[in-house]
Amino acid sequence: METEPIEKVRKFESEKLSVLIKELREIVSNPVVEAAYNDAIANVHPILWTGAPNPWKGQTIDYFVKYFESWFAFLPQPAGGLGKIVPFTYFYYNNESAFYFLNEFKSRKSPDKPYTTEIFDWTVKFIKARGEFMDSKESLKYIESWIKDPSTHIDDFIVPEGGFKSFNQFFTRELKSSANPRPISKPDDDSVVVASADSEINFIESELTLNTMMDIKSRQISMNDLLNGSKYASEFVGGNAISCVLMPNNYHRYHAPVTGEIVESVEIPGIYNGIMDGEDWFNIFNVGESTTDFSIFEDFHRAYFIIKTSKYGYVGVVPVGLNTISTIMPSMINESSTMVAPGQPPVKVKKGDELGHFAYGGSLNILLFQKGAFSSVSVLMGQRIGSLSTLN
Repeated sequence: METEPIEKVRKFESEKLSVLIKELREIVSNPVVEAAYNDAIANVHPILWTGAPNPWKGQTIDYFVKYFESWFAFLPQPAGGLGKIVPFTYFYYNNESAFYFLNEFKSRKSPDKPYTTEIFDWTVKFIKARGEFMDSKESLKYIESWIKDPSTHIDDFIVPEGGFKSFNQFFTRELKSSANPRPISKPDDDSVVVASADSEINFIESELTLNTMMDIKSRQISMNDLLNGSKYASEFVGGNAISCVLMPNNYHRYHAPVTGEIVESVEIPGIYNGIMDGEDWFNIFNVGESTTDFSIFEDFHRAYFIIKTSKYGYVGVVPVGLNTISTIMPSMINESSTMVAPGQPPVKVKKGDELGHFAYGGSLNILLFQKGAFSSVSVLMGQRIGSLSTLN
């Protein structure tokens, strides 16, 4: 497995990794944990969209430990920006046993300890520690290749004096304001909705529902669960949604798609590992279809912003951390935080205002609209709909 030599990681990080791996080995030394892992491995599926065998098939618990050990100091490159993330999804692709093992399975290291979700709790620690590594200068090894990659469009962004100090600083880079590389379409026309981020857009052709649907392959989403029981959840029943999926080389700040007031915004902790519907999400970097099971995002770490517009009802923005993201950072608007707890005064927001950003990992925004307010994704002649890749 590809990895950065541990001696290149600063001593503090090396010691942290050593402690983490020691703890994981202690957890998995429990025969009950190993049995649960083996059950997950017994149910791994072939990767149908690549035609390749599943690299997890037949792998022992030691492989699981070593995968995380090599992942800790892994640094993404432009040609493979998702790095360790996609291969890890093969473990739980269409595999309820693996999904359960990662997120819900309970065990205990010794008889005098209570049963807890030890594997899940450990992965949370791992993700946060890896995030600290990605904030360190040791994460800069491939920054020059990212900067020189044409798809990064580095001229659109602010490069700090002296260069970026970490991979995450590069990943969450800010747009230049003077060059206006992302002009806001029709800034004074409140009926025009703009993209919330640099992203691949997929329309979810379904009516949104308040209550959870039993059919996990249904295209219906539970607003009540997605918005964590917010009083505004019922406003979107019968409405529509768009997913805006951010790819690794994208600009990773997200913005207001409409003008109005943020009446409520809350960060919600959730599951960190597992997209069961991987065939749709990772089919040769396809980013989802109208048949994709979007209800899974009710369980992921996310936030939501409810924006009240003047004439077009409520619009929701739901940033979702798909994999290895432990923080969704809010921004400031006119010295006010974009996070507005229930009952607090609203914060005025203009179309294009920054709402927050993700650190490195997989991410998307889901935009929600009330019934009858938004019917289709459409563009005008001459507007950008995508970019071409050079043919080999």
